[in-house]
Amino acid sequence: METLQTQKTEQTEETAEESFWGDIPPHTVAMFRRALKVLKPPPDITLSQWADEYRYLSGESSAEPGRWRTSRAPYQREPMDAITDIHIKRVVLMWAAQMGKTDCAILNPVGYYMHYDPSPIMILEPTVELSETISKTRLSPMLRDTPVLSKLVNDKSRDGSNTIREKRFPGGYIALQGANSPAALASRPIRVLLADEIDRYPVTAGAEGDPLFLAHKRTMAFWNAKEVCTSTPTMKGNSRIETEYEHSTQEVWNVPCPACGKLQPLTWAKIKFDEPAFREGTNTEVLCQCEYCGVVSTEPEWKGLFTEGKYVAAYPRRKTRGFYVNALASTFTTWQEIVSDFLTATDEAKKGNIEQLKSWTNTAMAETWDEQGDAVEESDLVARMEWYDADVPDGVILLTAGVDTQDDRFEYEIVGWGVGAESWGIQRGVIYGDMKQPEIWEQLDAALSQSLTKRTER
Repeated sequence: METLQTQKTEQTEETAEESFWGDIPPHTVAMFRRALKVLKPPPDITLSQWADEYRYLSGESSAEPGRWRTSRAPYQREPMDAITDIHIKRVVLMWAAQMGKTDCAILNPVGYYMHYDPSPIMILEPTVELSETISKTRLSPMLRDTPVLSKLVNDKSRDGSNTIREKRFPGGYIALQGANSPAALASRPIRVLLADEIDRYPVTAGAEGDPLFLAHKRTMAFWNAKEVCTSTPTMKGNSRIETEYEHSTQEVWNVPCPACGKLQPLTWAKIKFDEPAFREGTNTEVLCQCEYCGVVSTEPEWKGLFTEGKYVAAYPRRKTRGFYVNALASTFTTWQEIVSDFLTATDEAKKGNIEQLKSWTNTAMAETWDEQGDAVEESDLVARMEWYDADVPDGVILLTAGVDTQDDRFEYEIVGWGVGAESWGIQRGVIYGDMKQPEIWEQLDAALSQSLTKRTER
């Protein structure tokens, strides 16, 4: 009975559809069906669900080729799903290196929009050369090895519809551009902007201005535009990704303590290891201490609870979603490797080479590097001031003069110098006049040739 009922229902639907089209010619019906298929809204499926269902990892770009599994790295799920949330326009990922952010923020979104929501897409890399490398080594293998995408793009073709830096598919295209190419950034409208490693972008794209802002302007024609910015950070105060993250929800990956169950971020300050034994190789165990109960637990104990981890936002009401995660949350590297890299970097820093420690801070901890200098605090400088009622104090050994030339004047200062580079401001003056006339030069000569008497009272 059930089979007969199913057949009868299907026949009824077919009859209703035939009645709807009436006497319209078959080729016209086929055209309308294709049009309706394009206009059909995207299905209610998240990016992580799409990746788990359809994405395949390629052998030349993954240590674990085969079907994609978001469960392999649970910290990837929420950022990916934010990218395809229709209520969110901008997503920021300030992540450590080798955490899968190229797959999560670049390749998986490309696959989703190609397959389910065709759109003009731009992948923006720091340079044109790097965009070509990404196309050859990451994008093309994904298009080849993911069945639902391979039929949308003829990646073997090299005609006008498919090149290294542009790939067309029904309903849209992928443009791969470099942030150092101003013409490319201003050439076309795009709906989906995927900006990769934005801290490596040049300060300006030629004379056109900030490349990230130029790319952002390309999305303004679309009400449903989407922007994704990713990078490991660089220098504090000069990091694009840090600025973007600071204006976002500022969500940090938290995991429960194996002992007390309280959620908390994994930070370097809580990592514990025996440095002498670690260096000798006699004890390479790395532990993490809970900030609440104080219990130290092993890496497997912490990572065994990653499926219960979640992002905690500092500013949940902000419109831009921003996600931070460091290498301690990685399921692709071990804490032992992180500690080993840290010790190597600190050894180099002791020799005067801090570049490795900078790199470790940026790429492992996903933190900006704060350059330490010899700047003097204003209060300290004021405290060192002293009053002297004299033309030239007793401690002065040598006088020097500096002159600044302007269009209508000279500004000069005479400085007295003593032992240990101690200095005194002796005299400052301004001489106005026409630089083309000899009088002003004579006045300057007189100021610099004057005699100053060393005395303690005026």
